[in-house]
Amino acid sequence: MKKLFLSFFALFLVISCSTLPQKTVDEKGNYSWKHETFELNPQNQAFSAEGAVTMWIDVEQFHGKFTGDYQILSSSPEKWRMIITGPFNISVATVIINGETANIFHEGIWDSGPWNEISKQLFNASVDGDLFSVMLGGRFRFDGECTEPGNGVKLCRKNGIYYKIKDKKVTEIVSGGLYIVAEKKTHLPAGKGRADKKKNKGVNAVKKPERWIGVSGGKPAFIFENKYLDASAELPESLFEAPKSDEPDIFDEL
Repeated sequence: MKKLFLSFFALFLVISCSTLPQKTVDEKGNYSWKHETFELNPQNQAFSAEGAVTMWIDVEQFHGKFTGDYQILSSSPEKWRMIITGPFNISVATVIINGETANIFHEGIWDSGPWNEISKQLFNASVDGDLFSVMLGGRFRFDGECTEPGNGVKLCRKNGIYYKIKDKKVTEIVSGGLYIVAEKKTHLPAGKGRADKKKNKGVNAVKKPERWIGVSGGKPAFIFENKYLDASAELPESLFEAPKSDEPDIFDEL
């Protein structure tokens, strides 16, 4: 398989540095674990999220930092559609995730591959549906083990991923060599997202001024700066099916 659509990013890459947040979760602590099940944001089962995204690309052809806008839609924990645009609202990439498989629009055609590997190229780490949903403010169903180390904090783990929770909100995630830290923002991010072309948003669109910073192997991996989440968006199943290479993309008709 080709190195995906990363040639698109070459137009927008710049080298820069970033101050990294500190990891606070201690996965090896001596805890007493108990089984727990719960769901966060159950009202946001299907949603459309918008904001700005930064990715530090580190593959054979390209090394650098890309900053653009995102619109991410999800109709279920297994179905996702990601639209990334660059400066001047130039379309950079479209990714459709269906379970473990991803379809990518690049160089004028649709291609496919395992999402686990594709996400490592984009985000320098494997980012699954649970992590996306937590970062964007969507639903998160948990069935695993939890402990309470103190200071009103709950630490939960599921499938090797640790979630630090305070006031019923996830504030930090640790997955192997990747950790992700949430930061509150006092203003909305500059990213506009493709959907800002529309005059009206759904009645349930809410501002989400929050930033998630991912660090992989001690280096910056990605930043999601959330702007809006709309749980009233209509998401037909055709949005999560990759068209054939000679068919128009349904998203272009919306």
